[in-house]
Amino acid sequence: MKLLPSFVALLPLVAAELYTSYTDVPDSEYDFVVIGGGTAGSILANRLTEDPNVSVLVVEAGLDNAGIQDIIVPFLATNALHSEVDWNFTSTPQVGCLNRTIPLSRGFVLGGSSSINFVTWHRGSNDVWDKFAELSGDSGWGWPAMKKYNDRAGRLVPPVDGHNGTGQALPSAYGAEGQTEICLPSYLGRLESIVTNVSTSLGGRWHYNVDFNDGDTTGTGYFLSAVADGARDGAATAYLVPALDRPNLDVVVHTRVTKLYSNGTVDGSPVYSTVEITHDPQSAPRNITANKEIILAAGVYGTPQILMLSGIGPQETLESLNIPVQVNSPDVGQHLIDHPLLPNYYLVNATTTDEITRDTSFANNLLEQWETNRTGLLVVPPGGNMAAFLKNPDGFADGLDPSAGPLSANTELIFKNGYAQFGPPLPDDGNFMTIVAALVSPTSRGYMTLQSSSIWDAPIIDLGMFTTDYDIQSMVQVLKDSELFISQPAWDGFLIGPYGERATLVTDEDYANFARNHSVTVNHGMGTARMGPGGVENGVVDANLLVKGAKGLRIIDASVFPHIPENHIMANVFLLAERGADLVKSSY
Repeated sequence: MKLLPSFVALLPLVAAELYTSYTDVPDSEYDFVVIGGGTAGSILANRLTEDPNVSVLVVEAGLDNAGIQDIIVPFLATNALHSEVDWNFTSTPQVGCLNRTIPLSRGFVLGGSSSINFVTWHRGSNDVWDKFAELSGDSGWGWPAMKKYNDRAGRLVPPVDGHNGTGQALPSAYGAEGQTEICLPSYLGRLESIVTNVSTSLGGRWHYNVDFNDGDTTGTGYFLSAVADGARDGAATAYLVPALDRPNLDVVVHTRVTKLYSNGTVDGSPVYSTVEITHDPQSAPRNITANKEIILAAGVYGTPQILMLSGIGPQETLESLNIPVQVNSPDVGQHLIDHPLLPNYYLVNATTTDEITRDTSFANNLLEQWETNRTGLLVVPPGGNMAAFLKNPDGFADGLDPSAGPLSANTELIFKNGYAQFGPPLPDDGNFMTIVAALVSPTSRGYMTLQSSSIWDAPIIDLGMFTTDYDIQSMVQVLKDSELFISQPAWDGFLIGPYGERATLVTDEDYANFARNHSVTVNHGMGTARMGPGGVENGVVDANLLVKGAKGLRIIDASVFPHIPENHIMANVFLLAERGADLVKSSY
């Protein structure tokens, strides 16, 4: 859907103090240099500069987020994917997906992926955080200790349409003064009523969950989103913008970090304090010094790429590219994991959001309404208003359950009132519902590595999708679960039937081949610089997020997650960055 130019560009979302060229950065030394102005980087910029005696430079490779319509207007988020604000990575051919390549989106813009995702706020079960504590060896990552960061990160506000949200969310699950505004979806309709009724009728694995953010993420309930007054409230708007007028913060966009340099050793470990930045391969590089720390927040693919280019990574990989080895850290780039996603299309006898995509005039009328008073259908993110997070049935896979615990799911079904743009284009006729199936506790692992010794060559990314029997069996199971759910009487008169290839599936083999042929990812990649106790043989960073075997270097982004949360991970990164900022502050 392409809308007419709008007045969105006039909205003052980012102040003019931000630098657009690396040559304009006013200082050559800062206390902290944060690499990546994305989700975690924006939060770090705010929290670290709360101390007026601390100087911070944030280096963002991508664009300024100001005035970009597809970022600001929640419903238009689909347009931001695979655009100029997306890194547009691509996986290698996936053996488990019939040798298809998978497009991988990461935010190439201030706010990072919180500027281009569907802004679902889902902090994860208590079990997820307790698993982090177990795997890192630090109780500070457990839920009792992390609750204060949850309260600091988000606060519940009324939905844009003003409806009474009693029974759809729990105010006690959020902080009273959290930085980010979180709200229920607006303009709920018949689909949401049916999903609620069926979940209550089936009970058990499908039980109704009043709020996924209250510690238990299993069952069926509403998604809440980071939407403030009808506009996206990602990390850039919630955290970075309020800090931009601080004299101790500088932010530069359109600037790549090419590598990090060590300046001597302490106790045999290289000390990293120099960041090399530039605009493009033809521009002369410039060095910036971090007097206290370099903080990598470049994301699941960017962070390990920069580490390896700087001599920190698997020795064999570095030597093969003639990169001098500073730290032999075999886990760098390894243990990549993501959530597989599979759209399933159904024809329905109802009005859906498909006309927004088909009818430009209708869409522009909605945009005019949004610009006038921030109301209307465009305030609702495009990912669906409700979901079911399911444990696999008792006895499944001989009892194997790789989730964090009983409060975490194995699979997910998202119910969208419209045609989700993850597969073939929207047909010219018909009204659609999409049931998006996802595997949220996968066991398959992949990796990313360098293509060359240049930052300008995209990394090699192998997701390893569906390379375990458990994963493909779980996707088959959730497809069967969706059939059970839509077979209930409450769907009569609404659901016409499955559309396209989905209508032809009969056997488990059919379901498995369908999954292998059409699955993509939720773009929740993580684990490529994971936390772990002990030395470099067990993780890239320690529980304080410091890079093992080096000094002056810390990582604060989803690459450090030692376990994949069984939920949408944006809020996990917010909480990680909140605690990460405290860890930095407590070190000086």
